[in-house]
Amino acid sequence: MNDLYEINRDIQKAIDLKKPIVALESTLISHGLPYPDNIKVAKESITAVKDSGAVAATIGLINGKIKVGLNEEDINILAKDINVQKVSNHNINLSIYKKENAATTVASTITIASKFGIKFFATGGIGGVHLNAENTYDVSADLYALSENHNYIICSGAKSILDLNKTHELLETLGITRIGYKTNFMPGFWYAKTTNLVDNNFDNISDISNYLKLNSKINNNKSILIFNKVPKENEISKDKINKWINKALIKAEKNKISGKELTPFLIKEINKFSENQTLDANVALIINNANLAGKIAKEFYS
Repeated sequence: MNDLYEINRDIQKAIDLKKPIVALESTLISHGLPYPDNIKVAKESITAVKDSGAVAATIGLINGKIKVGLNEEDINILAKDINVQKVSNHNINLSIYKKENAATTVASTITIASKFGIKFFATGGIGGVHLNAENTYDVSADLYALSENHNYIICSGAKSILDLNKTHELLETLGITRIGYKTNFMPGFWYAKTTNLVDNNFDNISDISNYLKLNSKINNNKSILIFNKVPKENEISKDKINKWINKALIKAEKNKISGKELTPFLIKEINKFSENQTLDANVALIINNANLAGKIAKEFYS
């Protein structure tokens, strides 16, 4: 596209030939998971996409250049360098200008993917409306990026530490269709089911693909969320999660942690309280979502 971008040769070939591609974010590598789990998940997500018959495109910034298709060296930099920035759409240009290493969020990843016509994207959980947002106005840019780009997002709901009811409502307000894969309810990330209904449940991949093809013909310019539950063997009860969240929130308030630092802090603390149960669930659902995204993408382009 220009000298600000570097696109992997295999991904460019897949774009040219209209082959299935799944974009992957890089924030989970730098800020979402501890080392060495972050490297493990990044590599296994790529493998999961490939095993499902699609091409993986992990996106991030290396020395200020946007790379579509991070290689092993790039992943190691984002996993180990303590100075990696976390960039969404409001600050990505600053990291480009400063020639920084930076990891892309859901919002910035799908915005970049859209520039190259990459429709499918897999992640663990999207951002959403934060607790106490009526006072802080803290709402993730992910939701607005979903309404501004035409992507198909496979995730396990919004992260459990958010206000899931308000997030569900805002998705509807922004015109983002909420689809369930073998579920009638929006998942709660670490747990499989909230009380919030999806707009439609599909029990098989071919039906989802046919619906997405129809959506493309209608020329709906909004993204579509496809909710995939956390694997059953890794699911944690809602009551346990909420107990750990409340403890972590008290600690965050005591330490005056807020803004973009809050989410990684809470996830880290909750993992401590759960004795790695939430980390194991996080790892499992991310890889599971990457695999499902690849399967749907392959069906879509068949």
